[in-house]
Formats: sequence, structure tokens, C-alpha cells
Amino acid sequence: MANLTFTPPADGAAVTMQNGRLCVPDRPVIPFIIGDGTGPEIWAAASRVIDAAVAKAYQGRRSIAWYEVFAGQKSFDNLGTWLPNETVEAFRTYLIGIKGPLTTPVGGGIRSLNVTLRQDLDLFVCLRPVRYFNGIETPVKAPEKVNMVVFRENTEDIYAGIEFKEGTEDAKLFFDTMSRIFPDRMKKVRFPESSGFGIKPVSREGTERLVRAAIDYAVKNGRKSVTLVHKGNIMKFTEGGFRDWGYDVARREYGALPIGDGPWLKLPNGIVIKDCIADAFLQEILLHPENFDVVATLNLNGDYISDALAANPSSVILSAEMMLRYMGWTEAADLLIQAIDRVISEKTVTFDLAEMIPGSTEITCSAYGDKLVETLS
Repeated sequence: MANLTFTPPADGAAVTMQNGRLCVPDRPVIPFIIGDGTGPEIWAAASRVIDAAVAKAYQGRRSIAWYEVFAGQKSFDNLGTWLPNETVEAFRTYLIGIKGPLTTPVGGGIRSLNVTLRQDLDLFVCLRPVRYFNGIETPVKAPEKVNMVVFRENTEDIYAGIEFKEGTEDAKLFFDTMSRIFPDRMKKVRFPESSGFGIKPVSREGTERLVRAAIDYAVKNGRKSVTLVHKGNIMKFTEGGFRDWGYDVARREYGALPIGDGPWLKLPNGIVIKDCIADAFLQEILLHPENFDVVATLNLNGDYISDALAANPSSVILSAEMMLRYMGWTEAADLLIQAIDRVISEKTVTFDLAEMIPGSTEITCSAYGDKLVETLS
């Protein structure tokens, strides 16, 4: 096996947190995972674009010291492990990082690396802004009205990974134990011998910290509403708990008061806290996206919602835009969005965008990066 080394750059400094405030040096060390599949090609283009945006925004006063860490296929092939401890520790040490797509086999094999990173680092918010770039075909009735930010809970729900495979001793033990404790409930399992089982944990604490983050974001960014999306009409003590605990934290910590006789609330600054059943929400975002602003939801719902709303072919660059904005480097973040908007409007794009833009010209990932860098220059 090759000997990949974890060597942080000597000319950068770590991002720190002091009294709850992020402190970012002018040349922060940012760990990155290139990713699997098309990851190397995407990263080669994306990193050039990110560096160009930072260089233009700050005229050399700020830059990023990139630090490659390893996960996924490259790590397994060279180090014999899918996720080295050094990678997790690098993200803990430097606080901010970025990664490309990672391999996750369906069925057997390794557990999802994305889920493992979320669990190990307690990354409880998956923040997914959704906006429209002019010229892209979309099933949304009025895509120009889409301007949502999805707060997807990242550590609980079925993605916690508490599962028992069909036919195993663990599955049999789980069923037999639960049948002794809850015989009436377990009678609902029609084919126990051939069933796999999963546990869906949803906690008050996990819900409150997610909803708190969503409300804080809405307040800070002048948003109009926060919608709690759930399936509480069926899963009353998990998804229903999410809904109830979300309303509770709005009342208790933000002084939200009822609107009329329904469950909806309003904060003193006018932000509305409301809820919507998940299946109805998936229809409404296609027909009336203007009715939704900040969205707070559980893990699986958030996965469906963000995929239904967004085609994200510039994923690493747009992730970098979020990273830069979180760092307080808003000027560079704005430049990235402006460059993507302009290049897409010119209809010279990669294959994944080309199929969604009538009359477009398809170019390679590298050439797309070149176009973005040229736009930034």
C-alpha cells in the first residue's frame, strides 16, 4: 500500500472558536477530501475557482492553505481504511473543512462515510440553501420564486444507523425481545422471520438545537418564516415530537405567540413559525415555493426535500460559497455566486447542466472551471 501522509501546511494557521465566536486568520488551514469517482476532476476545477474568488475579493491579503486529508476509496486503496482517525481529528482541530462525494455501497460493505463523519463530529445541521439560476429547466411552476434554506437534522432519525439485518441473530434477538416487552405492538410485524428492523431516534434536545439554529438564521438574515416539516400525523412520537418540541422552543426562548386558534406562532419581530406535513410540503414547494423561506426538518425528510428542490452540479463550489460565508468572507462568497450565475446564463456548462438548459454548449469540468476563473478575473 502507498504511504499517504497527513501533512498540514506550515504557512497557515488554525481557525479557532473564542467565546462562541469564530476567529479566522488571513491564511486559514482548511482540510479537504478530494472525493471518489469524479471527485479529483471536480476538485481540480473547484479549488482553482475558490482561490480565484478569494484572490480577487481580498487582493492577496487573504488566502487558503489547503490541507489534503483522506477518506473513501483513495484512503482504502492506500491506507487500508475508509476513514482514518487522522482525518476526523483534522476536522476537529481546524474546525472548518470541505469534501467531495464519497463512495457508499448499497446493502453490504462499509457504512456511509458521510453519516459517520456527521455522527463522529456531531454535525447536527445539514444546511442546504436552494436558489434558482436563470436558464435551467425545472419542474417548479415558478422557479424564480424559490429562495429557501433547508435545515436538515443530521445525527438522528433513521440515519443514526441502528439497524438489524434480516435473517441475522441480531434481528431475531431484537424481535424476540421486543415481542416479550410489547407483544401487542409487535404483532403488527407481518413477516418477522424475513424482516429487517431499524430504530428511528428523535430527541427533544436534537430537535431543539436544530430548530434554534433555524430560527437564529431567520432572525439574522431577515427571513419571513420558519416551517417545521414532519410526518407527525403518522409517526406521532418521533416526527410529531419534532413538531411539538419545535413550537415549544419558539415559545419558550423567542417569545413566540399564537396566531389565531391554530398552532402557528409569530415572533415579536414578525417571523412566523409554522408547520407542514411532509408529503403536502413536497407538492407545495413545486406549486407555491414563495410560501416557504427557512425550513427545519428531520434527516430523511431533509434528504427528500433537498433532492426534490435542487439540481446541484456545481456542488463543491457552492459548498465552498457556504464555507466562505460561514468564515465571514462574504465578499468572496458573493463573487462565486455571481460567477456561477453569469456562466450558466451564457449556456456554456458541464454535461449535468447542459441537459437542463435548452440550447446550451457542453464543456468539460476543467473548461467550466476555466470559464468561472475567467469570469472572476
